[in-house]
Amino acid sequence: MTEAAKNGSETIEMENAPASQPVFLAEKLQDGDEALEILQNQYVEYTPEEERKLRWKIDLRLVSVMLIVNGIQFVDKLTIGYAATYGLVTEAHLIGQEYSLLVTIFYLGYLVAQYPTSYLMQRFPTGRYLTVNFILWGVVLAATGSATTFPSLAAARFFLGVFESCLNPGFVLISSSWWKREEQAARIGLWYSANGLASLPAGVLFWAIAHIDVDGMFPYQWMFIIFGILTVLIGASLWWILPDSPMKCRWLNDRERIIAVQRLKDNRTGVKNNHHKKEQVVEALTDYRVWMLLFAVFCHNMTNSLQTNFTGIIIKGFGYSTYQSVLLQIPVGAIMAVAMILCGFFLSSRWGQGKQIITIICCYFPGIIACGILYGVPVKSDTLSAHLAAIFLIPIVATAGGLMYSLLAANIAGYTKKTVTGTLFFSAYCVANIISPQTFLSSQAPLYTTGVFVTLAAFIINIILFSALYIVYSRDNAARKREMEEIGELDEASDLANAFSDQTDRHNRMLIYKI
Repeated sequence: MTEAAKNGSETIEMENAPASQPVFLAEKLQDGDEALEILQNQYVEYTPEEERKLRWKIDLRLVSVMLIVNGIQFVDKLTIGYAATYGLVTEAHLIGQEYSLLVTIFYLGYLVAQYPTSYLMQRFPTGRYLTVNFILWGVVLAATGSATTFPSLAAARFFLGVFESCLNPGFVLISSSWWKREEQAARIGLWYSANGLASLPAGVLFWAIAHIDVDGMFPYQWMFIIFGILTVLIGASLWWILPDSPMKCRWLNDRERIIAVQRLKDNRTGVKNNHHKKEQVVEALTDYRVWMLLFAVFCHNMTNSLQTNFTGIIIKGFGYSTYQSVLLQIPVGAIMAVAMILCGFFLSSRWGQGKQIITIICCYFPGIIACGILYGVPVKSDTLSAHLAAIFLIPIVATAGGLMYSLLAANIAGYTKKTVTGTLFFSAYCVANIISPQTFLSSQAPLYTTGVFVTLAAFIINIILFSALYIVYSRDNAARKREMEEIGELDEASDLANAFSDQTDRHNRMLIYKI
């Protein structure tokens, strides 16, 4: 290794790499991953300790940012639910299904923007694109504070969906571009746990904001204004602190950038490719594994209304006051966050390897128990503890959503295929969230028996679906391992080219699916 390598401050010429490697990689540059631009001429040898320190640095800088951003985004989304608890329906003169339609319209905007935003994220720097959309999201949220009628609220909700549509797909792409596949579940679990963690201080803040007494202003308007301004301020800082990719990260030195890319070789899912490839679009649309996963995503998100937008109304229906209902939602967030973090780190440990889909299945059983209580047990004074226990069990199910993100990051290869699959993934998310609120019929408030029954059915269907997906992935992995035994080990040059050639998971037979 050169003296520059030892100093860790300069890029390394590939003097230790096989002589054929630069030529072999150069042939792949046109269609391959952006990582090849670095690895064709630069190559380093690094120790496990050096990699560990780099991984810790990436975790500290990147996961913390993603955690904060996702938490703010989730709180912003919760604002409509808290606003309903504090009188939005009455004060904005909403009638019939209009509140449910406001929940739905957000996802219509999300759905409309899904493919354009995925295409733009591939063509432009991911970090900058997310930053611009996050700021616009905050501007629209703050402006929602001026909305006092259904049409104005509906318009605001639509554009909120448009600008938020890039965030979770973008974070999935970032997660697949920075961490090894065995590391992704814990990291995605951490930033996704913000859905629960953020609701803890948010519940207190919403409770405090509701006490603001200004003539001519309703409490729900202050909720939108205050959280909108906070979103804009934090979003503006992302321009400097959210990196686009390991190759362009300003808080890594040259050597660290090379190691950050090189260590992802065994992922075989690449880092970034700006070329939109039609053949990968076709493959994404015709891959039955993708469609099985998409249907699972759809079923999972059919349960979201019970987990979020209608929780406060249901608790209030048990006989609690408005303020009590808000405070009782705080433990829901804590349970959600703890479950996500524990499952993420379990799956990243040696005990959790090969148990990702099994863990997803296990997460649905508390949901089945909870729905059974909410649907089948009459609400009486002596059953309130059981009904509250059901509400507190539901958030465990949310863990399965984060684990689905990690399956998308780990098991879909080919950058265009990954972005198209992400589009389909979050389109299924949108369609489910468009339909789900409509199963919560206003005539059945506050218990919403139809919505609870639909949620229960979705849990059961997904247990069956993920069991089938486990069998499919296991069968494919067995066939791939047999092929790899016949081929034997690749030399360093061929292995790097295979890892960053932007092949899809169907064609790259060296990719073993995470199950």
